Amino acid sequence: MLKEAFNRLKKPSAKLEEYARKLGMPTRYMARFVEILGGEDEVIELLSTTEDKILKTIRVNTLKIGRWKLVRLLEEKGFVLKPIHYIPYALAVIKSPISIGATHEYLLGYYIVQSLASMFAPLALYPYKGPILDACAGAGAKTTQIAQHNPNDLIVAVDINRRKLLGLKNHVSRLGITNVIAVKYDVRHISKLNIQFQTALVDAPCTGEGLIVLSKGRKVQRSLQSLLDRVKLQLEILASVVESVVDNGVIVYSTCSTAVEENEYVVSIVAQEYGLKIDKVNFDIPVRKGITDYLGLPILNEASNCVRLYPHIHHTEGFTICRLVKR
Repeated sequence: MLKEAFNRLKKPSAKLEEYARKLGMPTRYMARFVEILGGEDEVIELLSTTEDKILKTIRVNTLKIGRWKLVRLLEEKGFVLKPIHYIPYALAVIKSPISIGATHEYLLGYYIVQSLASMFAPLALYPYKGPILDACAGAGAKTTQIAQHNPNDLIVAVDINRRKLLGLKNHVSRLGITNVIAVKYDVRHISKLNIQFQTALVDAPCTGEGLIVLSKGRKVQRSLQSLLDRVKLQLEILASVVESVVDNGVIVYSTCSTAVEENEYVVSIVAQEYGLKIDKVNFDIPVRKGITDYLGLPILNEASNCVRLYPHIHHTEGFTICRLVKR
């Protein structure tokens, strides 16, 4: 189905083809971005966004310290910080005399270095009900953010990568979190364990297309086949997690990708199979809605409730977040 959809891509204009050559980017990406954003001018605006336009952020660990006290401590060291008004524990690092991950306050667990876009996914889980599954936990930035909101209920953090789980262990210990269990496991088989969760976060492995402005010439060289492989993996992971969540439970699905194939399409396929509701996500900033009309793919109208963040608009990585309710 996806291969057939790719054949419906329109050839980009000569202007965009020339721009693609300058960036060393396959023209097929230009064609897909035009479909996603709706216009060539905005595609150029997106791809003209440079890394310095992306906010570098930390998350205050309010389990140990208040935001303003941390600001005062870091400003005494010469840091310049800017509060993010729509996420009360997020701080943008405007100037750092030393590495933000090398301060005494960092070692004490007063904060964690975390991208702003990734902080939105755990917020979409609210209200939190345990036990909670973090299905693709990685090094645990989102796991520890969930624990910051819900320090008492059990959180099971699952990842297949042992090295990443060692990073999670270090973060959990440093931040003083005591309600996380880390498990090395292939989450595609999580339903076989017969454990029922009230809430789940699936920050799925993806192509990283939303990081395109941070790594030009690297992320964009993926083949369309690699995109298809990722979609297959995402469908398997999300389906297994849905089977592990109780009725009326909440699953948040997110990726650091703006690809419709990896987001609204995946969510629509699983939502139809399991009778899920794609719920609204409310954030305190203007966001782009999910895309429902893309290359003739079977995407639910409800997928417009998904949320999209873009580098040229929100000064974050490209990110997509969908909230699902199991009915």
